[in-house]
Amino acid sequence: MNQFRYFVIILVLSIFTLNSLAIASNKEKNSQGKLADKPLFRDPVFDGAADPTIIWNKNEKDSKSIYYADSPDLYNWQDKGKAVGDRSGEGPNVFKWKNKYWMLVDNWAGMGLYHSVDLLNWTRQTERILEKPGTGPEDGTMGGHAQVVVNGDRAFVINFLHQGRTKSPSVDPVDSRRSLIQIAELEYQNGNITCNRDKPVYIKLKH
Repeated sequence: MNQFRYFVIILVLSIFTLNSLAIASNKEKNSQGKLADKPLFRDPVFDGAADPTIIWNKNEKDSKSIYYADSPDLYNWQDKGKAVGDRSGEGPNVFKWKNKYWMLVDNWAGMGLYHSVDLLNWTRQTERILEKPGTGPEDGTMGGHAQVVVNGDRAFVINFLHQGRTKSPSVDPVDSRRSLIQIAELEYQNGNITCNRDKPVYIKLKH
C-alpha cells in the first residue's frame, strides 16, 4: 500500500514541475506577452474546464486575497481581479468534483474551501479541512499547500506539513523546517467536503 502512496506523491510532484516548465517555456518564447500583476505564488492552472485557461494567485497588495487571470493562448494574460478575499490565503488549487468546481486555499489555519458552478462566483464552505493535527506517525500538525487528485468518483488531498512545528516546538532548528507529505481521501457529505486524515487510504488509480 505504501508503494501506491509513494506513486501518487511522485505523480503530483511531477505535475507541479511539468506545469511550471511549460509556463516558463511559453514566457521565454514570447517575451512580449502580457502577464497579470505579479507575484504569482505558483502555477495553479485550471485547464479544460473552460476556454480560456485560468490561473489563480495570491495578491500581496490586497491582504493576500486570491486574484485570477486568464489567457486564450498562454502567451497573453489579462488580470481579472479578485476571486475570493474574505480571508487571507495562498496556494489556491482548483479542481472539479461532484458536479462543482472547488477552490482549496491555504489559510494558515487549515485549508479553506470554496465552491462554484461557473468558476467566477465562489461560496465559502464553513468548515476547513486539515486544520486539526492527525494522530498518525509524523502527522501531528495542520496541513498546508495541498493538491487534489480526482480519480473517478474519488478525490485525494496531498499536503505538506512541518512536523516540528507543534505547540511544543523542537529545539532542533532543522526539525522545524523538515517537511513531510501526507495523503488523505476527501468525502462529500451534504454538499460539503470533509476529510478524516486518520482514516487509512487505499488507492487504485484508474487510467
